[in-house]
Amino acid sequence: MRAIRNLETGHTSRPRKQSLLLIAKALGLPSGEIGRLMRRPGAGHHPAPPGLAPAELPAAPHHRLVGRSTHLRSLQAHLSAAQDGSTGRPAVVVGPPGAGKTALVLKAAHGVRDRFPDGQVFVDLHPNMSTAPLTPDEIVPRVLRSLGAGPVADHPEEAAARLRDALSRRCVLVVLDNVDSEAQVRPLLMDGSRNAVLVAARRELSALTGQFRQHIDVLDDGEALRMLEDLLGAARTAAERSAASRVLRLCGGLPLALHIAGLWLSGRPHRSLRDLADRLTNEQDRLRFLRVGDLSLEASVAACYSSLPASVRAALLRLRRMSGDFGVDDMLPEVTASPGMAADLLDELIDRQLVHAVGTVTDGRRYRLHDPVRQYVTYGPVGSWHPERVTGQVWLPRQAAHSG
Repeated sequence: MRAIRNLETGHTSRPRKQSLLLIAKALGLPSGEIGRLMRRPGAGHHPAPPGLAPAELPAAPHHRLVGRSTHLRSLQAHLSAAQDGSTGRPAVVVGPPGAGKTALVLKAAHGVRDRFPDGQVFVDLHPNMSTAPLTPDEIVPRVLRSLGAGPVADHPEEAAARLRDALSRRCVLVVLDNVDSEAQVRPLLMDGSRNAVLVAARRELSALTGQFRQHIDVLDDGEALRMLEDLLGAARTAAERSAASRVLRLCGGLPLALHIAGLWLSGRPHRSLRDLADRLTNEQDRLRFLRVGDLSLEASVAACYSSLPASVRAALLRLRRMSGDFGVDDMLPEVTASPGMAADLLDELIDRQLVHAVGTVTDGRRYRLHDPVRQYVTYGPVGSWHPERVTGQVWLPRQAAHSG
């Protein structure tokens, strides 16, 4: 009734696809006739006015995404399938800080952007640490403005309804970066639409049922070497194979760390791989040195850390005292008070991609902080001095120690 009223009053000019399907089923149309109806020009799709289709995607990375080709093909196939209206499943990429989630998402989005003629919307939900992440009530008007859907309603429920109505008429790709909760994604999900939602998430979004999930991790040794060779050339890498192996090990297989290392060296042809390996050897300084221009591994870790609840941040700081791998029993009583609370905390940290499991269940599951996370909580942000960070030690920047 609302659809008919909107058509009669001129509020809308075409029915939504779901309304057409309901009418077709009520009339008892054979499946072939339903298909013909839905394939009619303009059925269920109202293109954006000329010149108003947003094109907001940041530039895709120009370098090859080593070790991510399978993920890239899978994402692009899933996003392309959204055009037939058969899926409302968001594509979610999740992984630890520095694993290259944003790079993969942008590469996939650019590969399919021509399939979404009504535009591509890009929203960074947490662009810097000085501001709070965008809430769902802030995301909805942001996307509405990108779609040029008229004045944004003041009431959040009405704004969300207008967004669903606007999306129902378009074939749009929406890309969300630095997502931290399912609630930030839900307003964009619709069944039977021709839109697609692509997400780079800092944590597992377990409550998003039916999601197309791609988990990315660190690169293996062969992949890490190929990435460094892509940036420096095979000849330069082979000439210092021992130093190259040290750089790979100290970067821990993280694509962001390897990319920064390669850019640092390629911009300094007079410096050797051994020079960089020596700079990275002392882990107290490693995060500070893994920085080039506006790229910083520490900034990636800090952004994840800043979005944690205060109780989780406090527990993570206490975990810095764990040397090497640890189990639930090792967390008692310094980190948390009971085995149940320790297990819950581990679940939270694993979901947030800050801790990973090692070993097998039969051998006794052990856990480990991702190296950049452990360095961040142990030694503090770059440029700070935290004598209390390491039990029994006073830590100073190496330059201060060298200068006496």
